[in-house]
Amino acid sequence: MEPSPHRLLGVILVDLGYVRVNEMQEALRLQMTGTSHRLLGAILIEQGWLTRERLSEALAIQIKEDWGRGAPINPGQAGG
Repeated sequence: MEPSPHRLLGVILVDLGYVRVNEMQEALRLQMTGTSHRLLGAILIEQGWLTRERLSEALAIQIKEDWGRGAPINPGQAGG
């Protein structure tokens, strides 16, 4: 049985209803157009579309899913 694919943070946030699709699209656009690499969660919080608590919850879900798949956890990539 092949492991399920890694779910991106943005997908988890939208699936949970914590962020709207249009907000996620705008945050991703802001991330891509910035001069320095900013984390998606930080952008969503700065824009007022997400709370720190909900970000932490979504990251915990992402890590738990990855752990269950046996995927190595890279703290530098846990947000995305």
